[in-house]
Amino acid sequence: MIPTLFGLTLLMFLLERAIPNSILASQYVNPQSTVPITEQLHNAYIQLGLNNPAPIQFLYYLNDIFHGNLGYMNTSYYSGSVSSAILQYFPNTAQLVIFSMAVTLVIAIPLGTYIGARPGSVADHASRVFSITGFAIPTFWLGLMLQIAFGKGVLNLPISVFPLGGVVSNSALPSPLPSWLLNPTSGALSSSPTHMVFFDAMLHGDFALAENAFVHMVLPIITLTYALLAGLLRFIRSGMVDSASKEYVKTARAKGVPERMVIRTHIRKNAMIPAVTVIALLIADLLGGVVVTETIFGYPGMGLLSVNAAITDEIYGVVGTTLVFGVIMVVANLVVDVVYALLDPRIRY
Repeated sequence: MIPTLFGLTLLMFLLERAIPNSILASQYVNPQSTVPITEQLHNAYIQLGLNNPAPIQFLYYLNDIFHGNLGYMNTSYYSGSVSSAILQYFPNTAQLVIFSMAVTLVIAIPLGTYIGARPGSVADHASRVFSITGFAIPTFWLGLMLQIAFGKGVLNLPISVFPLGGVVSNSALPSPLPSWLLNPTSGALSSSPTHMVFFDAMLHGDFALAENAFVHMVLPIITLTYALLAGLLRFIRSGMVDSASKEYVKTARAKGVPERMVIRTHIRKNAMIPAVTVIALLIADLLGGVVVTETIFGYPGMGLLSVNAAITDEIYGVVGTTLVFGVIMVVANLVVDVVYALLDPRIRY
């Protein structure tokens, strides 16, 4: 894990340093400051170590990362330090990821078990069609179609069935705003303690606000879940079919073990091993889908933040969000390896 994280930071450093030093330093300039711009640029060169050789610059870069200094960005979407932007918008992305993975697992495991126990059935053929379409349909197209179908769109509804943007509706906010919904420093809308509006509203007993926050996530969750479910469903089904032909399964059936017990204990548990392996790949797809989905639905999360940073040429915003996505991917792979070892005691790292 540590070598992977080191390689990730090195790659981000090389990408960042491919930009001319003058541009990197200019991102630290505050036009509103009384300090002369030339002096601000000089200070930025010193802070970033741009006058030193590349290996020394990399040490400066690591020091900045350890101290939470990922640079600055200035866009119409957000203006300030990249670290603060990530802390502000990451919880919204976390909400989408948590619900998308939960919905995927809740549906894929029992449905994959059912289909895998009945290969060649109508349900098996239907799941194959579902999986093929899930792989084939682009995320952005599905998101747009959901907006059309459940907005005013083809149904010609006077209002949208589901909200098409934002985290919560202004009309759903309590008046006056409680202290847990306000950032004490900026006064902006920011829930606590988790910074995820749905969970914070549940913790504080505001179920109406929690419902409104969940409704805003429905279409993005469907968009993200569709491709994930299509992939995981096929892997569970294939694992079930493969495990069903093993000798230990035949032995269990020969001993008269009930079929339901055979499926749950002997087949499904072993079928989940390859499925867990592929979850790491699906998480990579999920992180990529978050960027597209948040942009389509205007959901203020890390994905939308990274897109805005890229559009406005904010190099620190792009590198900072990419670094965070990379760290999430590395940690997710570590968790998958641990779960893999728990499912199969024969595996040791």
